[in-house]
Formats: sequence, C-alpha cells, structure tokens
Amino acid sequence: MEENQQQEGLPIPSIFKNTDTGAPLDKCIDCEYPVLEGDRYYMIEKVFKKYPELDKTEVLFEYAICSNCYEKMKDAMSQESMQNLSMYMMENTDFQKLQDRIEEKPDDPEHWLSHCLIKGTAQDEMKEYQMGACFKGDKLVTNFMPPFMVGELAMEEMNALLSKETKDEMDGFMDDHFGIPPELRKDLILI
Repeated sequence: MEENQQQEGLPIPSIFKNTDTGAPLDKCIDCEYPVLEGDRYYMIEKVFKKYPELDKTEVLFEYAICSNCYEKMKDAMSQESMQNLSMYMMENTDFQKLQDRIEEKPDDPEHWLSHCLIKGTAQDEMKEYQMGACFKGDKLVTNFMPPFMVGELAMEEMNALLSKETKDEMDGFMDDHFGIPPELRKDLILI
C-alpha cells in the first residue's frame, strides 16, 4: 500500500493550503490555469516570517504556479544566476538528511520540512523561511522534486548569487502579484 501511495502521491498537506481559507490553492498565479483540475504539474511556494515577541508566524505570501509559467519564470533568469544557483545547491544541499526524514515518517510531509534543506537549521530556530513543493491535481508529488524548506541564511546566500538582471525580474514578479515592498523581499528567492 505504501508503494502505491508514493506513486499516486499524498493529499495536499495543510501547510500548503490557503492560509486564510484552508482550501487548496486552485489557480496559477500567472495565467489562472485551474491547477486542481488540470493535467499540469505545479509548484506551491509559501514564505513565512516569525514574530517571536508576539508568538506569531505570518505568511508573507503564498502562490501556486503551473509548470508552463514556472518554466517561463526560470527561462527569464540570467544564465549566470542559473549556473550560480545550481552550483550552490549541488555543493550545499544535504539531500541525505531530507531522505532520512522522509523515511522516518513517509506519510508526514510537514516532518520532512522541519529543517532547512541547505543549512540544516531547525524551523523553530528561524525567523524567516520559505517552503515549496510540487503537485499534480490534488496530490503532492515527490518523484522528481521533494518538498523543501529553506531558511533565512540560505536565502541570503542564494540572493547574493543572483545577477542584477535576475533580481529585477524577480522584483517585477513580486510587484505584479503581491505588492511586497522591497525591504521585505530583499532576500526572497523564487525557487
């Protein structure tokens, strides 16, 4: 049964649902493709900020993006940025620790996201972090990209590797869809 579950995928974890409604994100942020009904893969990304003094965690933004729009977004990144990020990920990502967490609790994606994929920092020790995962229809798919969580330190390091051209492109995406002020998005990376 577990093998069959992996092939079909797990239900969308609550952490990847709409923060306000608890319902699944159902449209691509860019082209409004109905991701739950369609046959395209799609990504969901969420960015969190903690306010320890208030004992509160806020979602700064969340979105679903279909595979077609995701590819267009990636194609808009400069060659320099793509090479820098690829090298950084290959040299710094600890896929074995993620694999260990998956094997520990194969039906609990939120457990998989308990530590930064790059730095290994526990989620409860971070002030900012972002999560992402790949889906098809109403299922989480892990066959070519596992869910990930990246913390503030890794985001800062990756941001430093981006060309001005790529940063401008990401700023345009953020302006178009979220209206987030530059001071709040300075280290955000659209993965």
